[in-house]
Amino acid sequence: MLASDQLKGIFCLITAGAILAFTDGLSKHLTGLFPPGEILFFRSIFVFIPIAIMIWRKGGLHTVRFVNRKAQLARGLFAVVTSFMFMVAIKHMPLADITAVMFASPIFLTALAPYFLGEQVGWRRWTAVAIGFCGTLLMIRPGGDVLLWPSLLALGATVLLCFRDIATRQLSRTDDANSIMVCTTACVMLGGFSSIFYGWRMPDLYELGLFMLTGTLQGTGQYFLVAAFLFGEAVVVAPFRYFSLIWATLYGYLLFSDIPSVNTLIGATIVIGSGLFIFYREARRRR
Repeated sequence: MLASDQLKGIFCLITAGAILAFTDGLSKHLTGLFPPGEILFFRSIFVFIPIAIMIWRKGGLHTVRFVNRKAQLARGLFAVVTSFMFMVAIKHMPLADITAVMFASPIFLTALAPYFLGEQVGWRRWTAVAIGFCGTLLMIRPGGDVLLWPSLLALGATVLLCFRDIATRQLSRTDDANSIMVCTTACVMLGGFSSIFYGWRMPDLYELGLFMLTGTLQGTGQYFLVAAFLFGEAVVVAPFRYFSLIWATLYGYLLFSDIPSVNTLIGATIVIGSGLFIFYREARRRR
């Protein structure tokens, strides 16, 4: 693969991290104005804008085919539950904290891989999983001076995110990115709409503009994420996913005056190190 393609992949992943961290900041702001379900519903409506553009560029609606419908539905359901848990947690947690906790996803995915993907995990990666989990505990600080339940919600969302990724791996053999985005976004939109009787109110034009901005950027960020791994090799590109913590820290400070604690930074460093080692071992095993 050409070096220029690798650079494009790295650029796309860093850009995706910047966009998605900013949408997390917007979502955190919206949680002070609306219930989680309403945010997910209106945001999902506008996520369909970049999806529609990508479908049009590929040739139209007839190119969207759902082959593995069970895996599509499973991914959508995991996305719904994860989104609700994340939306509640982010209201009570700094952006950098929740981003750092979500970085534990590759660690949990490695722990689940032997049981759901039939993949072998050696003692080195199991050691990295254990060390990464210790880093996660350091961040959520059970028994510490922070609210524990939002951290546990974020941790639960991270575990469910692994099941969503397992469904994505199965779908990657049969379905394309557009069909996955359409189905998952529709599931999240319907899941959000199901909470219509829990304190919804009609947004004004300014708030509707915030929903539009959040949803459009969310969909755009997801496509940059997909493009990153289309341009570059995963072994080169994936480590740059951790740039998201820098963006989350920056936005958290600028938008909410949040500063990560020492425990969060140390725990995040442990989790990132464990994740990078797991990725290195996985890439070496495949070679």
